[in-house]
Amino acid sequence: MEPLEIPPPPVVLNLLPFIAVGLLVVILLLWRYRSRSRMRNTESPDSYARRRLAEVAPSSPRIFYANLHRIFVEYLESHIGIKASRCTTPELLRILADADFLTADWRASVERFLADCDRAKFSSWQPDCEPAAAVAECQALINQVATAPLLASRIGGRVSELV
Repeated sequence: MEPLEIPPPPVVLNLLPFIAVGLLVVILLLWRYRSRSRMRNTESPDSYARRRLAEVAPSSPRIFYANLHRIFVEYLESHIGIKASRCTTPELLRILADADFLTADWRASVERFLADCDRAKFSSWQPDCEPAAAVAECQALINQVATAPLLASRIGGRVSELV
């Protein structure tokens, strides 16, 4: 009796180790790229917001107030940890109102600021204040959030319920 010949393995089985190593290399490169991109922004949320406010150029009210709104909302997201950019203005106001240590004056200021942003973004409203005053108002709101140490602890645990 003659020995049986074993057929050669298909090409896919020969290439399988190379495909696995290539996939592993791609995954490692993507992981390294993502970890490096997260390390780039070591600037604090406060200084980042201040820098962006200083860079805001007065343009049309729609663009100007959209930029102010974006800066304020991104600051809330990075400082407090709420998904403010995914909230409507009433939802955001409700979340901030649930932080019961905030003063009524501050809540009124936030409501007025967000209402001005919405009017400028969604209508042909022309603001009656100078752009520098609007930037100063946004900076004052950011400063209020920055000096409120209990905000993250009081809101943080309930954000998923509120949003």
